[in-house]
Amino acid sequence: MISVRLTNVIREQIAKNALIKSGVIAELEAIDRRKGQLALDARVFAFGGTDKVREIDCIVKKLEKMGSDARKLGASIYVSANKNYGIDMAIGGRRLGRVSYGVDSKGDSIALVTPEREKCLFAADHEISLKFDILLAEQSIANKRKEDIEKTVWAALNSVTTLKRLIDVWPESQELIPEKAGSVNAALPALKVEDLNKMIGLPTSEAA
Repeated sequence: MISVRLTNVIREQIAKNALIKSGVIAELEAIDRRKGQLALDARVFAFGGTDKVREIDCIVKKLEKMGSDARKLGASIYVSANKNYGIDMAIGGRRLGRVSYGVDSKGDSIALVTPEREKCLFAADHEISLKFDILLAEQSIANKRKEDIEKTVWAALNSVTTLKRLIDVWPESQELIPEKAGSVNAALPALKVEDLNKMIGLPTSEAA
């Protein structure tokens, strides 16, 4: 096999592929989506229910239409609903800061009129607080797993200087090497990297 230098660009791509392969990126993205939905639920609670939310959103649309109609008549006017991309809230006395509403079906950030901060203080035993506690715990575990994978993968990547040597010490890494980095020889001796492989989910045939 022709020796290919293991550049930083290739290292970064391999590390990225390892995270994707492990499933931790998808897990964190799923948690973010659930947090976005929970932020929307918190908005409903803070406003006092779905009927109040519909009423408020209806008023906002009317205001925006009035501003648009006035501009069509030549008025130099701009009506701002002061929409936000998240809700600034606290659970059990802990400030979470602004929690994003997430994105819509088109991938655009959701912007909504948000309740006053005083309305977004949820007791520790509130349904919203309990759900957030679960999500934050899951997120912490997933982030720790991501950090462990990154450290272990980078330790392996930084221990060698060529792709050939990387495959010598970690044969299963072939699945993570970007195609443009060059072809690799599949018939190479396997060494003791079981823990790293298990962490990422390699090889695919065994992980399935």
